[in-house]
Amino acid sequence: MRKRLVGILASVAVIAAACGGATTSSAPPASTAPGTSTAPGTSTAPSTGAGLAADQTLRIYVGATDPRSLNPQQASGSDEISVLGGLHRGLLYYDKDLNMVPALAEALPEVTDGGKTLTFKLKDGLKYSNGDPIVAADFVRSFRKLADPRAAYDYGYEACYIAGAKDVMGEDFGCVGAPTPYLDAEAGTFDNAVIDGLLAKLGVEAPDAKTLVVRLETPVVFINNLMAMWISYPTNEKNVKIEDGYDKGQYGEASDLITSGPFMMESWAHNSEMVLVQNPNWTAGPKPTLTKIVMTFGGDPEAAVASYERGDLDSVVVPGTSTRRVFEDPNLKDQIKDLPQLSISYYDFATCQNPAKCPPSTTTADGHTPLANKNFRIALTRAVNKQELIELVYGGLGTPATGSVMPGIPGWPDDYDPYSYDVAAAQAAMATALTELGIKDRADDTDEVVTVQDVGKLKFGFNCDAGHTPRVNYLAGTWRANLGFSESQFDISCTDFAVFRTERREGNKYDITRNGWGADFPHPDNQLRDLFLTGVGLNNSGYANPAFDALIAQASVEQDPAKSKDLYVQAQRLLVDDAPVVWLNWATTRYLVKPYLAGLVATASDHNNIGDVFYETMQILQH
Repeated sequence: MRKRLVGILASVAVIAAACGGATTSSAPPASTAPGTSTAPGTSTAPSTGAGLAADQTLRIYVGATDPRSLNPQQASGSDEISVLGGLHRGLLYYDKDLNMVPALAEALPEVTDGGKTLTFKLKDGLKYSNGDPIVAADFVRSFRKLADPRAAYDYGYEACYIAGAKDVMGEDFGCVGAPTPYLDAEAGTFDNAVIDGLLAKLGVEAPDAKTLVVRLETPVVFINNLMAMWISYPTNEKNVKIEDGYDKGQYGEASDLITSGPFMMESWAHNSEMVLVQNPNWTAGPKPTLTKIVMTFGGDPEAAVASYERGDLDSVVVPGTSTRRVFEDPNLKDQIKDLPQLSISYYDFATCQNPAKCPPSTTTADGHTPLANKNFRIALTRAVNKQELIELVYGGLGTPATGSVMPGIPGWPDDYDPYSYDVAAAQAAMATALTELGIKDRADDTDEVVTVQDVGKLKFGFNCDAGHTPRVNYLAGTWRANLGFSESQFDISCTDFAVFRTERREGNKYDITRNGWGADFPHPDNQLRDLFLTGVGLNNSGYANPAFDALIAQASVEQDPAKSKDLYVQAQRLLVDDAPVVWLNWATTRYLVKPYLAGLVATASDHNNIGDVFYETMQILQH
């Protein structure tokens, strides 16, 4: 079976140089313990003086297509967040070791009322790129945008911890257990006056220009982490764009962007090039040495590597298909930087536990996709040799993933792995699933035996031009080889990233869907609640288990760190037992970096490019 699988992969020319070694680097920097903050600190400031190039322009590749949105409250993709990291700062940030530090705030918040009230003071003299003062009311505006159900942002559910958010968002928009009386769900219409009134009562207020008060529904142990996310960046009142009765905040041109961070946007040639320049009003951190960042869009990752080799880019992510080649190239080997990251690759199964996210089937007894059956999902999971997958299509970089929370998060990973690679067990689970699903032998089938080929076609979706094709082909090949699917049973298709993300979120088109996750903050809640809680916007598998939800709710408010961690462990093990996705790889990313790119501060939380959370520390040396 393995020979056949390797032959399939070789035939699509996705494995170049399947032998050879790979370098590894140390584990990600340790982050703070869940629920705690550290004393303020700063990232490494750039040095100055002799040796700097006259042209301080950084050239990087960001993605195949434009970011879907540069509205911080709407952004959810790594490409968007990578750009926003240069343009904005929020109240809090992380230093190079993932410790929590103040950014636009003077200090970490004063916490009162048993952890339910946070009071922030802003630094003096803060200004946006257009010269307007940054004031506390701008953060109030951002939190109201985030909680607005008419916008239905992917990360809107993060507002649910704020007092009053449940009243305005309700269960339909991520706040579990709350009604939405203003919403006619069938007609899809809203009562704007009611929503605006509820948003005005949201537990965020600005008693003066420098003071922001955030009142919580209940204390949560990771609240400061949320305040450090891009969704909490301030919103200048001039960026408010009222359409259909609410602030849509669609930022589609360089002129739309008023920024709060070390850089601002000079130009944006869509699907081609975006240029950032220094924000002359930036005072909340080190002044950048770089005067310009040129971000390119278009083409696939292999084309970006070719651009790097021509000298057109200063750093680049190396896709799995080239990781071994660059290691074996004497001209490139010394430019390699391998970085274990807080990220994971996985594929969603359409569980149908959320009825709105359920592709149909013509072969199952209930008309739902066979992926709704737990044994079917277990069979697919156990049929995958994750280590072989990593060797063949990730260039040997990474670690087989057994759950959602990745190494580098304090106290993780958990060693629980009930569905390890076992072809015989996978085939037994599939036989049970076919019976449970009520699959019948096809009328045109002469073998008179029900097999997996009687399931019919399964739709397999992913985004084009992002290096995912070899991984999709591997999975389809291993399921054919180990479970008996036919050559034509997987209806594999790709779309551009913006379209794909919309389709993936709707959840009723594909049976199996590519996914991945980079930690928004170093805490297990982020990889469990944010991806698998019933109804949250990023729960693309439609997973819905009340017992899991209850464990997460308990863990998030438990103030004893040991007890809180144990509850999170229980939640992940329950999730793993249900097999709503197949976890594949805890990532190590290989980058190529030119020797003249100095001041690079690489972290386990980099988004899309190495060091992209600290553009302001980079320098271009003479070369």
